[in-house]
Amino acid sequence: MGLLLVEHNIAEPALYGAAAAAVASARQCRMMHLPARFDTGQHADAVQHVVATGGLAASGLCWFERLNGQPVSSAATVDDIVAAAKQAEVVVPVHPRFVHTPELVRLLTRSAADSGIGVEAIHIERDGNALRERGTGLPVAWRDAFGRITAFDRSSVGGQTSLQIGLIGSESDHRNVYPAALASLADAADALSVDLDIRFVDPMSLAVPDDCEELQTLSGILLPGGAAMKNVPGQIEAATASLASGLPTVGLCLGMQTMATAIAWRAFGRGTANLAEADPDAAIKTFVPLEGQSGPDGESLPDHRTGEWMTRVVDGTQLSLILPMTTPVRYNHRFRLDPQLLPALRLAGMQVSAEGFGGAIVDAIEDRDHPFFIGMQGHPELSSSDRKPHPLLTAFLVAAREHKPRTE
Repeated sequence: MGLLLVEHNIAEPALYGAAAAAVASARQCRMMHLPARFDTGQHADAVQHVVATGGLAASGLCWFERLNGQPVSSAATVDDIVAAAKQAEVVVPVHPRFVHTPELVRLLTRSAADSGIGVEAIHIERDGNALRERGTGLPVAWRDAFGRITAFDRSSVGGQTSLQIGLIGSESDHRNVYPAALASLADAADALSVDLDIRFVDPMSLAVPDDCEELQTLSGILLPGGAAMKNVPGQIEAATASLASGLPTVGLCLGMQTMATAIAWRAFGRGTANLAEADPDAAIKTFVPLEGQSGPDGESLPDHRTGEWMTRVVDGTQLSLILPMTTPVRYNHRFRLDPQLLPALRLAGMQVSAEGFGGAIVDAIEDRDHPFFIGMQGHPELSSSDRKPHPLLTAFLVAAREHKPRTE
């Protein structure tokens, strides 16, 4: 038994728990985390890691799952941690900037000591791409060029071919707030021996069709999830451009929603449709609230679907060549594709490629005539690791490798 506090005084939500996860992996012990608070006004996606059993947690906790291969739990109380530390060693991340106050840490330390539990503390400092233990200088982990927390220095690892992939969103958000999308692309690239040249594309810069022209010089684009509705117009424009050009495109959660909306524009006319969450006054609302809705068997749908759920992949689709017919996916959404729009969307070329709740929720879409235009309502990036990339991201890069981008 024992309690190890790993203090890392950082400003980036993406590194929350990263050093502690590396320590827990090296010691092969459990990691638990205290409640924390983030400024989601500044970092909208700081608390978007989907806990397998339901609910959301700090986005940086993805590193524990990636390094340890075990699902992270929800935030624990001091009593929970002390009880667990009586049975085995427990690692706890301490981040003073995220409301791990000295009083809370002292309470945890005192409670553990009162229970006869040995308490150890180490402090982590950043040294270039290394996270090192203060005092000894020993490396705890490295952070590679794609933001991944790894057990060894990957700076010399490279691929055989190079692909320029557009990742919609600011570089700061993908590196410092929600790191899983960028990391999952790197996982797939490693498996394919591909050298990734990531181009971060600010969705706010994609306001009109002409602004999307430069996307055609890329080999593919990834439309990520996220809580910031300001990104929706640019994502829809990017999806519309890739529909017209054949540019390989993959969408995650919000990314799928904007891809489906791009198909709705093709069905109903440009600018006629939008997500209800992004534009409550849209003439046609492509994604509508789950709240108060029922499935085909009369069972109520969850108002907020979080956690890991099984999805059914539709036979005969492109996605069915990539994923098993039933597959677990992490979900975090309060809206679903409006079932009333499905006939018109199908006529416009959309194929439902995965379903949840007996068909009540569209879990994935694709375009029938496009080389690779697949979006998932869930978060496959959260099921990726450098040892086992998610098949959807790998298939996307295969399609991107085969695509011939337009030269300037």
